[in-house]
Amino acid sequence: MKKLLFSLMIAGVSAVTFNAQNKSWDFKDFTVGAITADVTINGLSFVRGGSDLAIATNNMGTFVDGFVPVQRLAFGGNSYSGSTNPAEGTTAMPARRYVKFDVPGPGIIKLWGRGGNSNRSLIISDSDGVVLKSHTYATNTSADLPTIEYSYAGAAGTLLVSTGAGDNSLYKIEYTDAATMAVGDVKSGVKATAFTSGNRVYVSNLESKNTNINVYNANGSLVKSLKSSADTNFEINTKGLYIVNLKSEAGEKSVTVMVK
Repeated sequence: MKKLLFSLMIAGVSAVTFNAQNKSWDFKDFTVGAITADVTINGLSFVRGGSDLAIATNNMGTFVDGFVPVQRLAFGGNSYSGSTNPAEGTTAMPARRYVKFDVPGPGIIKLWGRGGNSNRSLIISDSDGVVLKSHTYATNTSADLPTIEYSYAGAAGTLLVSTGAGDNSLYKIEYTDAATMAVGDVKSGVKATAFTSGNRVYVSNLESKNTNINVYNANGSLVKSLKSSADTNFEINTKGLYIVNLKSEAGEKSVTVMVK
């Protein structure tokens, strides 16, 4: 199911690739060297705050999804006053060395990064400095190269990517708009569908007395499973993007929904 959810992601073929509202920045196509002034390139803004960032070619590796970068954004130091790692849910506006970009609304943000040392974090926050996602690295080796994913459920606005407790590296950023993530029928002609209102998921137009309903989160994990012979609804209390898979003798269909 995770493969289904991310099947419409577009890999960057230049510094940024746009498909509808999807965006992808791969630092391989940025000019190598110091970034000595605040600048916006293809919708990605580099904010120095008096301290240079840089595009570098060292410290590469292979990520868990097979991505092999050739260049990176080196933050050059902590984005915050002192050597702090702001926790998720707290408010801490970065003062220097961060990047930002606009999003049209709900979607998936994915980062490929690397820690400069242990206990350093890559952080996604909103324009008010509220920390939405923080990933802390255990090491600074090429063995510690996970991808970082966050399901953004907010309105149109600006998102920031910063570094906590010291210098870290960022190799690629992707944003996939929820509006482009609809997953089509596995079998055509299936009338059943799913939609949300707030944190409640509604399944309607069931044609079969034995419809299997499986709900997966953005990481591909099954979060709810049930059978129903009539229209039904249920709550999911964690905000984010979900795939509702409907399967019966009438066919199979997957629908992407947003829980707010």
